[in-house]
Amino acid sequence: NIRVESMYLIAYFDGTTGSLLKVTNKQSKTTESIKPMFLNYKSSTGNKQDKQPSGAYIFRPLTDTFAEDIGTPVLKNYLPGEFLTEVWQTYTDWANFVYRIYSNKPYIEVQWTVGPIPMDYGREVIVRYQTGLNSGRTFYTDSNGREMLKRVIGYQPTWKLNVTEPIAGNYYPVNSRISIKDTNKNAHLTVLTDRSQGGSSLSSGQIELMVHRRMYKDDFKGVGEPLNETQFGHGLIARGIHWLYYSDTDNYGIHRDIGLDLFYRPIIAIGVENEVSNLKKSLIKNNDPDVNIITLEKFDESSILVRVENIKSNSEGGNVISVDLQEVFGKFFSPNYKELGLAGDRHISQVVSNMKEYVKNDSGHIIGLKPLQIRTFLFSHASQFE
Repeated sequence: NIRVESMYLIAYFDGTTGSLLKVTNKQSKTTESIKPMFLNYKSSTGNKQDKQPSGAYIFRPLTDTFAEDIGTPVLKNYLPGEFLTEVWQTYTDWANFVYRIYSNKPYIEVQWTVGPIPMDYGREVIVRYQTGLNSGRTFYTDSNGREMLKRVIGYQPTWKLNVTEPIAGNYYPVNSRISIKDTNKNAHLTVLTDRSQGGSSLSSGQIELMVHRRMYKDDFKGVGEPLNETQFGHGLIARGIHWLYYSDTDNYGIHRDIGLDLFYRPIIAIGVENEVSNLKKSLIKNNDPDVNIITLEKFDESSILVRVENIKSNSEGGNVISVDLQEVFGKFFSPNYKELGLAGDRHISQVVSNMKEYVKNDSGHIIGLKPLQIRTFLFSHASQFE
């Protein structure tokens, strides 16, 4: 077997198949089996009971079927390094993983590549993470990258749910992350995504995410053609990344910081060396990892619009955070600033009914941010600001 150690974790891989086997969190000193795998659902083309096929707008696998294995995993390459170690794994000639362990990061990066998908039948390809966690029927998905929502298989808290599609009926939108927890082990696994995907936890200890689809039947929802996208005469190839974060639940909230790292990944620019000039350091001084600056943009010829948020929720240990607007925004700050509603189109007093309660944690240009709160400000300047 292959053992890869970083500052935060130890990952173990099968030396023949290249499969990730288990992960040890060095801080909590706990180890859990975590095995990623490719599978696919066969797409329904309709039946006597329901003629609805799977397609661009409809996910409908063949009724009462399970996701099937894709190929046989094989270790293709092992590239150890001081700062980064990679393990390459191939399932078929159209599906493979690259695992990356960074020396100073608390997560494992899983790069998946799928395509062109064969057209022998309609396929809906998933990446499933099988663990030893006892999560029962409960899992959590994010709401637009913010609040984590509790999901229970076959259940809705506000109405009686009649699930006629046991697989698709328990899929939810995953904008940035999906989690399962084991309360007895005091442990969790969170998978962060680089794009919106459908996901679920159909069995205890599992997380699955839809990564690619191709089929040959139209779903009769307006597109007028099957979901069979091609380029240069072949099916499309999709590639993306998942970040696996395993820890005890006491450190569950760190997924917020990891999510920001994923969202704000550096953009690599390539150009002629002598033409790069006037590189400037950031004018923003934000030293609190729980404070995120969402917006910093020109509002008009003499105003700057800013939004700041507290990224932690109450359940993740979030508290009211004091933010000194003058210290954080420096030359962007103006003493005659005003607060607007979230949309930035009206004064906050037109949005909030109890202003006294709303500003009770404020003191001058030092404001209080409640857990998951976003506040919007307009900094006005006497002259044009560049």
